[in-house]
Amino acid sequence: MNEQDELIFGKNAVLAYLERSEDGIGGDYKMLQEALVKDAAGQSHSPAGSDEADEKARESLEQEIHRALKKLRSEVGESGLQLPNIKQFSHLPSVKVNKILLAAGSEHDGRVEKIKVLARRQKIPVQSCDRRKLDQIAGPQRRHQGVVALISPAEMWKLDTFLQKLVLDRIARELSGKTMDGYMVAVLDGVEDPHNLGAIVRVAEAAGVKALFIPQRRAAGLTGTVAKISAGALATLPVVRVSNIVQALETLKKYGFWVAALDVKAQQYYSDVDLKRPLVVVIGSEGQGVGRLVKEHCDLLVKIPMLGKTESLNASVAAGIFFYEVVRQTEAR
Repeated sequence: MNEQDELIFGKNAVLAYLERSEDGIGGDYKMLQEALVKDAAGQSHSPAGSDEADEKARESLEQEIHRALKKLRSEVGESGLQLPNIKQFSHLPSVKVNKILLAAGSEHDGRVEKIKVLARRQKIPVQSCDRRKLDQIAGPQRRHQGVVALISPAEMWKLDTFLQKLVLDRIARELSGKTMDGYMVAVLDGVEDPHNLGAIVRVAEAAGVKALFIPQRRAAGLTGTVAKISAGALATLPVVRVSNIVQALETLKKYGFWVAALDVKAQQYYSDVDLKRPLVVVIGSEGQGVGRLVKEHCDLLVKIPMLGKTESLNASVAAGIFFYEVVRQTEAR
């Protein structure tokens, strides 16, 4: 990977990353923690946020999770399913900003001031330098707007790490009286263009997708281009690298997911299918689509109406249409 792939440039792009990094990955279990803190405070004379209320909330949380975990073990059929470490997911970004370079003379810009505040809070070094140096770093035809962030190679999650987060999210939803309907992850089969990957990351995060799965082969890496196009979404959307898509799909099915793939030759339109369920959305490449073997392991094959002469949509556009149909059905009142 060359140096130019290892940076994010532009005021809006860098600011978006810092703002999203402020929130961290998180998870549905945070709702449960907040509710338990309030509940513990209500049952005692200690205000919410006090040491006593926090301790009672932690004890209550652990008891509830252990009970739910026992139930989940029997449903999934894995007696060895262990209790995940909640702290592991409080802040686990895919991309880490190592340093921010600012062009001299840009200090009075409002966005630059906010970048400096967030960088200071996140302990990210900020260096002022000559604009010509930023031109050289960013390269020709790249408008950096006087702001360049140097990033480390993006970190991908392992499947086991995501499954631990899934366990916490599922338990939290059940204990909060919610179902897993609308809990959506996406699998990319053959998307090799970093611009497409970045656009898919952006729309996936916006639509509430919980994770993006990509294979070890025939897939774009998490380069600076992907980070730039994602407009900061890569900072908070977990990207899971898997060695075998089919095996990953079968594992997710065991955890209660249905698998739906977009296929131009499918018999059903995406809007005619009940998508209100825990769902894996499989997106293929523009040229080849979803592979034959992967389609054989899908529960649903659906298509998007193509009324013109164009035979297929850009992968990120197709993904966005499908993601938001899931959102529409799940959020419908």
